[in-house]
Amino acid sequence: MRTKGARDNKKRKARRDRKYKYRYKRGKFQPYFPKRNRNDPVKIWWWSIEPMSKDAYKRFPPHLRAIIRKTVFKKSIRVDVMPIKLSNKREIEELAIETLGTTGYFYLMMFCKRKNQFGVSPVKTASVRIIETPEGLRAKFLQNFRLYRYWFWEERRK
Repeated sequence: MRTKGARDNKKRKARRDRKYKYRYKRGKFQPYFPKRNRNDPVKIWWWSIEPMSKDAYKRFPPHLRAIIRKTVFKKSIRVDVMPIKLSNKREIEELAIETLGTTGYFYLMMFCKRKNQFGVSPVKTASVRIIETPEGLRAKFLQNFRLYRYWFWEERRK
C-alpha cells in the first residue's frame, strides 16, 4: 500500500510488467532459447565439510548451541568439467582425486536456474569422501542428492 503523498523515486514492479515480459505484441509467447550447448563444459564447485572450531561454537548464544549443526562448509575449488566426466559414480570419484588431491569430505555443488543476489545459485548434488590408503588417495561416492535431474547422468537412462 502506498503512503499518502509519497513520491515514487523508481518505477514500481506491477503484475502487468511480469505478465508481458516474455510475450510479443498481440499476446504470443516468446520462447526462451538457452545459449548453452549440450556438450559445453559444466561449472562445478567443490565445498569441503569440516568440524566447527570451539571458538566458533562459543560465539553462538547458549540457547542455540544444542540446535546448531557443528560443521562448517568451505568453498574449495571451482572447475569447468565436460559433462561426460560426471556421468557415473566412478567418473566422479576419479574427478575428485584429480581436482582436489587432499583427504576429507566434500560436496559437489552445481548451479541451477534459480538466481540469488549474485546471479547464481549453487545446489548440493553429491557428496564424496577421499581417504589416504597405502596405494595412495582413494575416493568414495557417498550420496547422490540430485544428479538424476541432469541429462548426462547414466543411471537415469536405465
